Amino acid sequence: MIVVVGLAAYSATPDGLGSAAGLAVDVAAEAVRQGATVELVGKIGDDGAGEAVVLGLGRLGVGHAALLRDPARPTPVLVVEAVVVDAEEGAEAGAAELAGLEADDSPVVTLLPAEAGERPGLEAGDVQLALRYLAEARVVVVADRLGEAAIAAAVEGAQFAAARLVVLVPAGSASPAVPTEATVLEAPPADDGSFGRVVGAFAAALDSGLEAEAAFGRAVERSGWEAVAD
Repeated sequence: MIVVVGLAAYSATPDGLGSAAGLAVDVAAEAVRQGATVELVGKIGDDGAGEAVVLGLGRLGVGHAALLRDPARPTPVLVVEAVVVDAEEGAEAGAAELAGLEADDSPVVTLLPAEAGERPGLEAGDVQLALRYLAEARVVVVADRLGEAAIAAAVEGAQFAAARLVVLVPAGSASPAVPTEATVLEAPPADDGSFGRVVGAFAAALDSGLEAEAAFGRAVERSGWEAVAD
């Protein structure tokens, strides 16, 4: 079993039902598609958007037994807006490099509320309790930026379950304090969901028993990425 630790957001859908979104969800959903059993450890608001996230996770086949509710903060909402640039106006404005862009070429992704302190957050106790409950985990993926105490709880929980630990960090940030055998992956500055899919496939390969190098090779192959020589 794979446990993904990270916050899920609500995203509107054309059918009006809404869905679960965000990096943690991308990782979890891809691991499920690769045949793994996955549980998401996160926190949502006690609101309608949170209910839609729970239902969305269910449709994706992602378990949510350790998904907590925060009565004081709303479920985050992921808003994706397309950038439309008129070629002639862009060139006249000196932005020739943007000329010719069409809708959806450069989507702007915004997470609301914008201030992290206004969104639900995972504390050390939340992570510790969840990983003790999900003690059958073989792989733990920390897909959200956690505080030092929460990271330490994730490390302890992975060690308690004898699970492989994967930690995702934002581009340009320092590696957190984790054991040398953990895998730390840096997320790209901009992502269309591909990074989450690669990580999900990597976690599934680890869960199947492969070592990290072979697992990453399988993940890259199955995700359609190509290795680029330095």
